Amino acid sequence: MNAKSFLNYLENLRQEYLTNNPGEVASYIPELLKVDADWLGISVVTVDGHVYQVGDSKQDFTIQSISKVITYGMALEDKGVTAVLEKVDVEPSGEAFNSISLEPGTGRPRNPMINAGAIATVSLLADGNAQDKLKRMLDVYQSYVGHPVRVDEDVYRSEKETGHRNRAIGYMLRNYDIIEKDTDDVLDLYFKQCSILVTCRDLALIGATLANNGVNPITGIRALNKEYVPNVLGVMSSCGMYDYSGAWIYNVGMPAKSGVGGGVVAVLPGQLSIAVFSPKLDDKGNSFRGIEICKRISKDFGLHLFHSSQSTVSTVIHARYSGASIRSKRYRIPEQAKLLNELGNKVMVFELAGDLMFTSMEIALSEAEHNFNLLRYLVLDFRRVTSINTGAIHLLVDFIYLSYEQGIAVILTNASEKFLLTNAIKKQIPNYKELQLLHHNDIDVALEWCEESLLSGHATINQTSVALADMVLCEGFTEAEISSLQHVLDKRNYNAGANICSEGEPADSLYFVVSGEVEVVFAAIA
Repeated sequence: MNAKSFLNYLENLRQEYLTNNPGEVASYIPELLKVDADWLGISVVTVDGHVYQVGDSKQDFTIQSISKVITYGMALEDKGVTAVLEKVDVEPSGEAFNSISLEPGTGRPRNPMINAGAIATVSLLADGNAQDKLKRMLDVYQSYVGHPVRVDEDVYRSEKETGHRNRAIGYMLRNYDIIEKDTDDVLDLYFKQCSILVTCRDLALIGATLANNGVNPITGIRALNKEYVPNVLGVMSSCGMYDYSGAWIYNVGMPAKSGVGGGVVAVLPGQLSIAVFSPKLDDKGNSFRGIEICKRISKDFGLHLFHSSQSTVSTVIHARYSGASIRSKRYRIPEQAKLLNELGNKVMVFELAGDLMFTSMEIALSEAEHNFNLLRYLVLDFRRVTSINTGAIHLLVDFIYLSYEQGIAVILTNASEKFLLTNAIKKQIPNYKELQLLHHNDIDVALEWCEESLLSGHATINQTSVALADMVLCEGFTEAEISSLQHVLDKRNYNAGANICSEGEPADSLYFVVSGEVEVVFAAIA
């Protein structure tokens, strides 16, 4: 799609929430109080590598509890599912993130997304000294975000100096042999992982990497073994938003993780990731504006997990071609045909297919945008589209507006039975008739209109009549043969709208159209 349309949506959403900023910045880590409470960034990254970001999306902040997602994936790769489950369960705790929620008898933490589970997860990382483990962790982060990351030393020291509760949790885990050795080293690495600096864009890339089966969609580097992606997303779905996790999956419908630094990342597998950065937290420790903005985007674009399906370019675009490779069926004199061969690349046809939702429409319109520097006319055909939801319609309407601003005419064909789409266009684009949006319900008719528009700027070839020798049926005739044919022909003139011949009449005449236009109409039999 034209990136500007979705960016406009995100910026409008950001502006709406700039003055709606309740909650409090996390204070139990003193260094976090130094952030600007009004920061607000939004970023969306798709699995095909498109990045949309507005506001404070490039502002550094500490990742905090969102780090638990990456460390859990590392532990699964190092130890395997069975060994990790022996130490950390995957059941929702229904309690705050810093609760001491352990399984009676075994001391096993309820899940890896609360502090107790995350500390235990750090202890499961492959053997090595503390420095080696931190370096490996930072390298894994680089695989997710595409650039080196570092620990904020001031936040790390603040976490370490005030992390008495986490220290108590760590020693309780040691008491149950969940942590088997080096408790202080485990806690130190935990404090450092929470203090890693990221941006809102980084969070969206982390989410998009998980949505893309563990591969960074921009760099192509694998960050997590695909075998463990479902395990990570599964625990994010049930436990990622602490004791708000049930309401989150009900309302937003995507695996997600929040952090007290103000970040929220949501993942729609196979499609995209949404990240929001806003430091003020609600009473459960989640970013207030992060939750509300994710709710809105999910609702506006139909992104709830249980409404979505994976889309690719090949599944969304049945066929694409230019007006140079396929022209309308209308007969053209040689000069016109030659010119259309030269100008045809200014016309592009996309035959869409399947169920069009936010992501599938985004894929199709992004492909169209790649050709914008050449185009004057874009035909989008809906004959093979089975359904189109409101999120896709929203994108398409914005795309149409912005296309016309750039001098590109969009024409929709075979869309008359897509009532949600046509009604939205008629309501939101008052001059849709003038723009020819829905005027042509057939690709061939739309192509003919585009061709006529291209030819209209070249008056020298818009002849008022065609010589008999230029007719296709007369190719190869000698001058004598043309002259003989000319003598047996009658010249006839017809008024506009007049009928020349009808089905069922004797086929005893041959017509050569030397000027004007003739339309062949096939009437349905009653």
